[in-house]
Amino acid sequence: METRADVHIHPIHVFFANYPDFDYNPDAPFFEEFKRLETELHWERKKREAAREGLRNAMVQEFNAMYGTSAEDLASWQLLCSALGMKVVPNDVKSCQRKVKATHVNIVDFIEAPLSGKPIRTFNTELELSKYTRETKKFFPRYDVNAGSLLRSLLRQIMNPYARRASVAKSGLKAQAKEAIVPAL
Repeated sequence: METRADVHIHPIHVFFANYPDFDYNPDAPFFEEFKRLETELHWERKKREAAREGLRNAMVQEFNAMYGTSAEDLASWQLLCSALGMKVVPNDVKSCQRKVKATHVNIVDFIEAPLSGKPIRTFNTELELSKYTRETKKFFPRYDVNAGSLLRSLLRQIMNPYARRASVAKSGLKAQAKEAIVPAL
């Protein structure tokens, strides 16, 4: 699967380039690399928080570069559906939106997948996603000025999940496969 990021410089890589004393491995999951960066550079609280904010911004920019930002762009929605592992990708924006809304995925993992080649894990409910996100501490910024409407469609209530939100939309669309393989870029 080709994303829009196939022809650009990755904001995640640019983020790590700001730390020349750190031996960044672009083949490793960036979230793990960030944890290693924090450990190796022994930051004080202010520097650690500033770096986390920088990583958050880079993640939003990475998503926007890979999939786009416009809620009206059918090609962006179809790319997003394909990346989420949907075997049948709808031919209209509304159907794509319904399918994406019915999918629960950790956005940090979702952004890492094309960079690392690791599979994307989807969850049956928002509650399951919340539990996983809290355990792994892979939180994605809920509010970001650069987040496009396409990205916002994947945001879920992690701190206060709704237990009965299943991955079956009201339209009766069934959840996608538990894991979708996304090739590395």
